[in-house]
Amino acid sequence: MANISRRTVLKGAVLLPAIPGTALSADLEQRAMAMDPPVFLLETAVPPHFTGEGLTISDKTSVCGTRSLRWDHQGRAVITVRAPLRWAADPYRPGDDQAWQGLVDAFCVWIHNETPVDDVVRFEFGRGDRTDLWFEFHLNYTGWRTAWVRYAYDMRGRPRPDMDTLRIVAPRRTGSLHLDQLMLNVPLRPDAPCRDYQLPEIAAEGDEYDNQHWQALYLFDRLLAEHRPQVRPPTSEESAALRALLTRYHDEYLIAQVRPDVPALTAQTEALMGRPVHAYQSQIYPVEIAAELRAFVNPVTLRSCTDLMKTIAQAHQASPPDRPALAALYLKIVAHLREQGWTRGSCQGTIHHLGYDVRGYYDSVYLMRDALREAGLFEQVRADLDWLTGLGRIFRGWKHRMAHGSIMDIFNTTFRGLLATVLLRDTEAEQVAYLKALRDWLNIALLPTDGIQDGIKVDGTAFHHVGFFPDYVRDGFAGLAPLVYVMSGGGFAISTEAFGWLKKALLMQRVYAGRTQWPISLSGRNPIGTTALSIVPFQWLAPIDDEIGAAFLRLLPASPTPQQKELAAKLAARGVVAEPSPTGNWALNYAALTVHRRGDWQVTVRGHNRYLWSTEIYVGANWYGRYNTYGQIQVVHRGTNLDSGYSHAGYDWNRRPGTTTIHKPLDALKGDLTGAIEEMLLTDSRFGGSCAIDGRHGLFAMDLHEHPKYEGTHRARKSVFLFDDRIVALGTGITNADGTHETETTLFQTRRTGAVVMDGEQVPFPYDNRDLRPRWLLDDKNIGYYLAPGQRAGLTRSTQASRHNATEAPTSGDFSTAWISHGRAPRAGSYEYAMVVETTAERMAAFAADVPYEVVRADDLAHVVTDRATGITGYAVFERVRLAGPVLEVDTPSLLMTRRDGDDLVLAVADPDLRLYNGIDHDQYERGRYVGHYSPWSRPWLTRPSHPHLLRVTVQGRWRAQGPCRARITGGRTVLEFETVHGTSLQVRLSSAD
Repeated sequence: MANISRRTVLKGAVLLPAIPGTALSADLEQRAMAMDPPVFLLETAVPPHFTGEGLTISDKTSVCGTRSLRWDHQGRAVITVRAPLRWAADPYRPGDDQAWQGLVDAFCVWIHNETPVDDVVRFEFGRGDRTDLWFEFHLNYTGWRTAWVRYAYDMRGRPRPDMDTLRIVAPRRTGSLHLDQLMLNVPLRPDAPCRDYQLPEIAAEGDEYDNQHWQALYLFDRLLAEHRPQVRPPTSEESAALRALLTRYHDEYLIAQVRPDVPALTAQTEALMGRPVHAYQSQIYPVEIAAELRAFVNPVTLRSCTDLMKTIAQAHQASPPDRPALAALYLKIVAHLREQGWTRGSCQGTIHHLGYDVRGYYDSVYLMRDALREAGLFEQVRADLDWLTGLGRIFRGWKHRMAHGSIMDIFNTTFRGLLATVLLRDTEAEQVAYLKALRDWLNIALLPTDGIQDGIKVDGTAFHHVGFFPDYVRDGFAGLAPLVYVMSGGGFAISTEAFGWLKKALLMQRVYAGRTQWPISLSGRNPIGTTALSIVPFQWLAPIDDEIGAAFLRLLPASPTPQQKELAAKLAARGVVAEPSPTGNWALNYAALTVHRRGDWQVTVRGHNRYLWSTEIYVGANWYGRYNTYGQIQVVHRGTNLDSGYSHAGYDWNRRPGTTTIHKPLDALKGDLTGAIEEMLLTDSRFGGSCAIDGRHGLFAMDLHEHPKYEGTHRARKSVFLFDDRIVALGTGITNADGTHETETTLFQTRRTGAVVMDGEQVPFPYDNRDLRPRWLLDDKNIGYYLAPGQRAGLTRSTQASRHNATEAPTSGDFSTAWISHGRAPRAGSYEYAMVVETTAERMAAFAADVPYEVVRADDLAHVVTDRATGITGYAVFERVRLAGPVLEVDTPSLLMTRRDGDDLVLAVADPDLRLYNGIDHDQYERGRYVGHYSPWSRPWLTRPSHPHLLRVTVQGRWRAQGPCRARITGGRTVLEFETVHGTSLQVRLSSAD
């Protein structure tokens, strides 16, 4: 990483005569200029570092304060800036791992041009009169543009640490330019800059990054220019389908019932004028003055502008008498955005997360198309939308590495823009042709994706940031569903196959959500406990699918909106009734997850493995999330996470229920992002996932191995068996070398709302005993816990102090917490306990007196449990192993469940290893030891499919098999061969062959 010093060593800058009201700017300007290297705000003075003809401070235009440097130049005139540039080498290499790319040194400046010209401003960097490297900035525009150019990667030549001179060479013409906010060297994320019309040769690797969906606008623009769908006169059916689509788009999607307040909208519009428009443009500000500089620049956010544009456009539709005034406001904002550089060909230094900031623009232009035509701006604004949406992406194909990268962001923010700009084509024939191309693109975008790349998976989970991340899936479907509805019912509807996968992934959300909220282990980097599914996509798709309609009716809030009530009545009129709450067990191995539901309650168990990151930690998000998927068991049975016992305030991040962890001080538990922009650690353990039998009962297991970045000696083999309302949890081989901190398996940590009962006696508050031998516990949410004899447990009831997951601010809350202690530096530790959902003290006493399950085996090779009530036996097989029967041998680490059905034997198997690659990932090893240097972003297996595997199970007896396997009888045994893939559970029925 570049070592950028900000020492204040330069003094004595010559200022122009004082300007009233500029004391703050002069002070800030002086301090910025005194940094090492200096930052030039160009507000009150031509800096003494600058020499050249025609330099003045002008109030005509600016993007930083109220003034900028005006340069009245002759052809090829030169400004010389003398100051140490302080360039330093860094470890980044284009195309390297996205999480570990660090920061690089970059040059940044804003340039205003009044008259477009086919020429360039040249920036040269060197030592004195010697030029070491340079780049050119094209002047084919009007208004403001900015350059973010990385010294070592985007300029011609070779940078040197002792560079001390910048030369700015004017174009051939004589004229004027304005420069503002010139920063000689700032540390920058290397994936931030993106190429555009002014800098077409920089940051080419951005076309392949995960964020290429926004950053590759220059590439998409070229593709749009080179490709064109075949345009032919539309058929009568196509014309009718187009008219129906446009009616739905306008009447049901775009317009809203609003009461225009023209004075208020005028005031809001005027408040934007004269201010720069930023999205992520302030990320280059030096940390020492960042807060002051943001206040000084006083930008308006791009999102506030475009949201206001949508409001004005909807008001324009709703109130014909006010249309002239509203059109004038809209056009004023359009002109301001274009002057500020939010237009075709410009990436504003970076265009990260553009879709979130510009959705209102996309939704407004179709409504304002006539006003734009009357003003002579329609073609320019349409071209701006073509650029901002990256319309040419639909011609790129799906063969490049990040073809599905951040597809949920596209669904959420950008697809609406793609449809809008397609519907703005000039002729009906063009609209039809581009609509077909867009539909075909979406048909592929919704198909299941291979490997860990983003998108929908075959089990109904869906990925963002190359991992299972429900928050983004929710938002993606909420943005996409309205447009799928708009396009439905005619020749532009998505294919039956594509809709089927969208439906599967949408309906799976209401399985892995509680009622609406995600369990904490599914919360990604947002463990606040309130993130949840959205009813929006269900509402939009209910009119075209009865099963989604039935889910919509069940998910209706207690106080539905008028639109929801109207839709519910329409569904009822066609015979759709609310579905019952999902009941069953789902093995979702693209998430290393089991979901177990009965009626309105849910139990989830979550792990991770060598393909699926354990958690995602960002600066300012999920700092203490390390243990989130260490086998976390969460019961949601009282509506919300909060009602069911989880509370963010005061939560001990070490003690997530079901997890086996080393209890660390929060400072030691906090994620370490040194040299990284995020943390998404991978283990080397292949084994982590689940199996289901009859769609009702399940088994989860994982071979836990902590990443060596923290405590690489920490291991445990964990299993969870789920039979109706009974959950049995086993652990063996619990080992680590941490002799300072206690290793624990947490039973529960629940927000205190009532009494906790231990062996029939209520436990007072407060309470703290670290050396207990209880037979059973009942927490204050009526979840019972039976502990097998011989285990040492701890129980506290206290006001806990913790920290906010994002801000690190102190938090506190009253909790009841229980755990099984394994001591310090355990060797071959173990545990056994059972949970009962929605139980009583009386039932737990009876459970402990007559334990309704049997642990057949619990060692490092296998965990085997039989549930007496269901007759089901579950096998968590960690190594190739011989067993006692009816399963005798298994040749692959896997999960199995059996039950007798009369004379038949029902067998379910799952190999949770997704098998995206064989052997080891050699990049992650040094001298035969796993070091795990790389995140999923850079892995060569990211897009590889799950490879089939032949799993052999030998069972006692002579059997014929009905189901997906081959049976071979050898004496008194039968060898069953299963072809496993995607971690899918396979179930067969075995009938006697005698």
